[in-house]
Amino acid sequence: AATFHLLSSSTIHSLGHCHHPIALISPLKMDLLTHIFDKNPQTLLNYQRIKCNDPNLRRVVVTIAKNQRSKKSICAAADIAQLGREIGRNTALTDLLLDDVNCLDHGDVVLACHMFSLLCAGINSNRSIEELTISNFSHNQWKIGYCLGPFLANSPNLRSVCVMTGGGYTKSADNMRLLVEPLLERNAPLEELCFIESGVDDDMVVALVDVFLKNPRLVPIKLQIAACEFGIVGCKAIATLLKSPNCPMETLDIPDNFIEDDGAVCLANALKKNVVLKEICLAGNRMTSNGWKVFDKKSKCHVSRQH
Repeated sequence: AATFHLLSSSTIHSLGHCHHPIALISPLKMDLLTHIFDKNPQTLLNYQRIKCNDPNLRRVVVTIAKNQRSKKSICAAADIAQLGREIGRNTALTDLLLDDVNCLDHGDVVLACHMFSLLCAGINSNRSIEELTISNFSHNQWKIGYCLGPFLANSPNLRSVCVMTGGGYTKSADNMRLLVEPLLERNAPLEELCFIESGVDDDMVVALVDVFLKNPRLVPIKLQIAACEFGIVGCKAIATLLKSPNCPMETLDIPDNFIEDDGAVCLANALKKNVVLKEICLAGNRMTSNGWKVFDKKSKCHVSRQH
């Protein structure tokens, strides 16, 4: 099946040298995008307009354009709500990326929350999406988990959730709880839950673990917290999760954090009581050779030093 994208000017600009046809679905008029291509107008020929209800649509990237002069969103609330409804009704979609939607704010955080809620109200009715990526969020006040809670809890085919490069959003233990708690309402664990360059610190790891300890059976098969900011406190929390009964996690990918030798000791001790975990990646952390030595070479869990 064809892969299409829902793009606006900021993302299209970054794809200006793309040579593959990409379908453009946007609440914006095409003439608002022409200034992006004034140096390369031929690029516009690589794009075509389709509807969100197109039966061939599989992948949607939602990113909202800013006015290049005022740096404010140029999308109306009605357009955003309609966009959400179209995504919600399309039963062919499998992959949804919400990228840089923080520029909905018009400089007003309350309005940003309202606009994002309108978008999510439609998305929440979709039951076909398998992968959700949330990228480039900046406003701490955005209760993303709250807005997308029904989708996270009830979408039967959802396998993967990834939060990327949203340090401003994720820098809150409360927001972490809001994002993760709906996952406890699912019938089965996610295959993958990822936080990449998203500012996850010790407090946020503790919040995540506290939620999953309520029902360890729903811990994701793969947990990735990469290029974030947690150290010994987060390691102690993760170790508690690894030692909990019925934890189904098979892959723990935590590279490029602030983990030192004492964190390695915590994790190594937890592995002695865990027979399910198959791989743990600790590449790019702050461990010395003494930290690597604490892991039992006879363990069935592979400890990776490389990304």
